[in-house]
Amino acid sequence: MQIDLTGQTVLITGAAGGLGRAMAQTFHAHGANLVLSDLDVDAIPAQERALALRCDVTDAGSVAGLVAAGTERFGPLDICVNNAGISGPWGRLMDLSAEVWHRLLAVNLTGLFHCLQAEIPAMRDGGRILNVASLAGVSGAPNLAAYAATKHGVVGLTRSLAHEVRRQRIRINALCPSFTETPMLDAFGEDTSRLQTPLNALGRFGTAQEMAEAALWITSPANSYMTGQTVTLDGGISAV
Repeated sequence: MQIDLTGQTVLITGAAGGLGRAMAQTFHAHGANLVLSDLDVDAIPAQERALALRCDVTDAGSVAGLVAAGTERFGPLDICVNNAGISGPWGRLMDLSAEVWHRLLAVNLTGLFHCLQAEIPAMRDGGRILNVASLAGVSGAPNLAAYAATKHGVVGLTRSLAHEVRRQRIRINALCPSFTETPMLDAFGEDTSRLQTPLNALGRFGTAQEMAEAALWITSPANSYMTGQTVTLDGGISAV
């Protein structure tokens, strides 16, 4: 399938590494103008037709500034990929500090709230939003309970907003990857074999490029009848 995004503007948060970086490269390869953000803006690769800015999604003013700069440069937004997020530590909920709990909420859920409030008024009619959730947003996640709680919130926001933005003909969906070969996986330590499961029919982790290709299709004009949905890429874990 040929997807041409020439002249369209795509905003991606958390674009410096992992899924966000792969998504930025993929959307750029299909002709899009890019508005890219991350706390570590220097790690975002420089490329033509791209504006890279530092943005802290926990700060509503920072997000509003990002959207304003992006629309000033390229015009209204066509696609928004809300990817910025953190995983938190691996371990029991009883051992989790209140500080870590509040940080997870601030980045993964309140950060998304800030992004949606700034993006939706700046989007063209018929725009598309993709919120990056997780398999942990549609199932339980032992030892990642706080992270799972935030990602359930992402899914809830996505489903609820599908009807709120329908007058603008905006489609909004959530991508729910399972464990993927990105720097976030490294946060769980060197031995990631414990994260594998016999329920994974493919017997491996996903790749950032596989998630980026899915994001491209979900937000493409070819996928014109999907909204309020979660798309799970987990190697078959949720099929059992």
